[in-house]
Amino acid sequence: MPAVPLLRVRDLTITHRGAGAPAVRDLSFDVHAGEVVLLLGPSGSGKSTLALALAGLIPHSLEAEVTGTVAIGGHDTATTPAAVLSRQVSTVFQDPDAQIVTGSVLDEAAFALENLCLPVGEVLARAEQALRAMGLWARREENPDRLSGGGKQRLAIAAALATAAPVLILDEPTANLDPQGTAEVHAALAGIAAPERAIVLVEHDLDGAVPLATRAIVLDDTGRLAFDGPAAELLHEHADALVALGVRLPTATLAARRLNERIPELAADPLPLPLTPAELAASLSRFEERCSTDFRPDPDRLRPPDAETRPPAAIITARGLDLARGGVPVLRGIDLDIAPASITAVIGPNGAGKTTLVQALAGVIPPPRGRVLVDDVDPATASPRVMASHLGFVFQNPEHQFVAHTVFDELAHGLRLRRTPPEEIAVRVAAMLDRFGLAHKADTHPYLLSGGEKRRLSVGTALIARPRILVLDEPTFGQDLRRTDELLALFRELRADGTTILLVTHDLDLVVRHTTHAVLVDDGAVVASGPTQALVRDGRIPLPAAYAAVPPPLRGLLADEPPSPASPPADPSASPLMPPSAPPRNTTQENPAPSRPQHADTGVSPALRPEGAGSGTGAADPAGAWLHGLNPLAKLGAVVPALVVLLFVRDIATPAAFLALAYGVVLTGARLSRRAWAVLLLGVPAGVLVLTAAMALWTDPSQVSASPAALRIGDWTLYTGALEAGLATGLRLAAILGLSLIPGLTTVGADVARSAVQQLRVPYRIGYTALAAYRFVPRFGYELGVIRAAHRVRGTHGGRGPFARLARGWGYIVPLLASAIRHAERVALAMDGRAFGAYPSRTERHEVPFRTRDVVFIVLMLAASAAILIVTWRS
Repeated sequence: MPAVPLLRVRDLTITHRGAGAPAVRDLSFDVHAGEVVLLLGPSGSGKSTLALALAGLIPHSLEAEVTGTVAIGGHDTATTPAAVLSRQVSTVFQDPDAQIVTGSVLDEAAFALENLCLPVGEVLARAEQALRAMGLWARREENPDRLSGGGKQRLAIAAALATAAPVLILDEPTANLDPQGTAEVHAALAGIAAPERAIVLVEHDLDGAVPLATRAIVLDDTGRLAFDGPAAELLHEHADALVALGVRLPTATLAARRLNERIPELAADPLPLPLTPAELAASLSRFEERCSTDFRPDPDRLRPPDAETRPPAAIITARGLDLARGGVPVLRGIDLDIAPASITAVIGPNGAGKTTLVQALAGVIPPPRGRVLVDDVDPATASPRVMASHLGFVFQNPEHQFVAHTVFDELAHGLRLRRTPPEEIAVRVAAMLDRFGLAHKADTHPYLLSGGEKRRLSVGTALIARPRILVLDEPTFGQDLRRTDELLALFRELRADGTTILLVTHDLDLVVRHTTHAVLVDDGAVVASGPTQALVRDGRIPLPAAYAAVPPPLRGLLADEPPSPASPPADPSASPLMPPSAPPRNTTQENPAPSRPQHADTGVSPALRPEGAGSGTGAADPAGAWLHGLNPLAKLGAVVPALVVLLFVRDIATPAAFLALAYGVVLTGARLSRRAWAVLLLGVPAGVLVLTAAMALWTDPSQVSASPAALRIGDWTLYTGALEAGLATGLRLAAILGLSLIPGLTTVGADVARSAVQQLRVPYRIGYTALAAYRFVPRFGYELGVIRAAHRVRGTHGGRGPFARLARGWGYIVPLLASAIRHAERVALAMDGRAFGAYPSRTERHEVPFRTRDVVFIVLMLAASAAILIVTWRS
């Protein structure tokens, strides 16, 4: 009797709300225990929609019209409660930042288990086992934001493993990662594939996924089933059809196909298509054995074209470029030349400084004066409008740089800033619309375009001013093979017209095959730069493992571009099939220079951690930091009455007394950084003096003329009454600040949410949703910074004064809201996929009790407040 499948799909068709056509159609298949299923297809084929349906998130979390059935472990997802489904299936999503909702690695692994109401002992045991399996147990007390991209995805996988669900769904878990992070995730998946578990993997990078896969399911661009079968057999037999669909093949397969096309001796007896670097190396070894000893690849292919040996003058130069962000050095001693009419890739691990480098070269981040020249213009001193006439910049997220309400106006924006005649604007915009296939969308809002259309529009906005240089940050991110090839064809066309293209990318296959030059950046410095083929041949840049398996003399055949004149041909006396050199080591650090603000909140107040739990830094908590051990509600309850009183008092003594009380409590009970000490001892007194002076000057002299004069200058008189009014206002604001610091400096956001849930009986869905929103605040600031930079590049940052600032701020609202809404949707899906809200209550592993000392603190603070009021009232 055949085993019951863990997943059963029958006649499944899903149509999203408002969509004109189904995302997936008429799908039927089973997935059994022990299978690792690759789910492949072009962009828009419905892969992510199917993954959400397999996880039960459609229809429970996302509304859609569904016909047919999906059963997980025999449970129909349409009728089975989420609490049951959460024990049968776990999901890992594409964006690691959108899946993390707690403040420590251990809490993240335990989050779903607590939602499932498991006992505390079992929660800890399962979380420990999962973190050890992913190599993260030693970092359990750290904030997840301190992990690398690969580390965050391994944490997401650990959180999914902890539930012990027999089905694991992963939706493009490596899409946002560099090669090192991708390798980490694939290695983690190799360690968890087991006979009792089924894994469904949506993946675009097949190099690491193919060795794991036992089966592949391919969807066509209409969402129908195109192929289904053993992964290796399917990829071998249907390679041409998959390429035609827009599916990216393993790099080893692409390399063999290209060598078969370009080595004449392989025309009659081509290399069998390998799936792994080892298979490719073995095929090349067998090929060498059957070839004559004097075999050489086509010499015309490897001979440099006729050209002057002296390279042309650089169009972009940098000399001694140093740059710091937030006081942290990001770029150090950059010396770089970018050749004109080249396609240059900037590569390196996450956090290496790639994006910062191209933004400094383009003037998005102003570099130091005299360090960079772009087409003979110094971006440190040139205005955005001047830079836009020389250089176009395309950000990774196209929405960040949209400033208009229609596609036509988006393209016309830059021309209107240059006061181009309307007739010329109409002609040039129409030509750009035709070039990018957007003529039928001229009156459409840019946010309503598809992902590929948004990308094309963003490139069009950069090109409309006809700059000589185009800079792009991750232009192929999220694009399938077909869209990537379309974009690369455009780059080749632009280069033929003399445009210089500079791009940041993690796609090493793109670098090898389609670029003329490459720049390797690591730890803020340029490690290697030069013609791509020379760097590839000499092993000076990281290569896909399959390309490293190709002998160096043959690597030039892998590129679309002919060898550069600056790249000398391979030594003709060398064997064309010498053993491949070892690929260069990737020197990715765990987190060398985070590109986004880091959260300082570890999620657990040190004084409230279980005994023996570390702080993540190894430092012991000071014995006198007693405020940190109080319940957050006690601290709030102790200071709120005083804050209310301060809103109504107008004398000097009352706020002065409350300020002294606040200082006494904070200085004796809080752990203070140097910055906090500086603010309290220098900043607050200085602020009081400034406010006193400002309010004294602002006060109408006629209202205080009865008081003695403090200063006379000509006809102007400063009265003591004005000084007293100003001092009272300054002290009142300082006292409000000081009292607010009592909970503000000694409370972490997670404890506020937990105490609200535990003591105030706030529904936990509200409390922990607020905590997830709190974690978004640093990302919100990061997004705002990117949007401001993008709009400045588009020339919308001109003008001074309050009205100009107001107009610019209004322009940031739409992209910022769009980004926030999308992030919130992703976080909500990730939380729903981890049983959040499946039960009316959840296990609270971190208790935030309300102790006797909390009551004593409230009583003492209220008594002190009352005493202050009595004394000052009588006086």
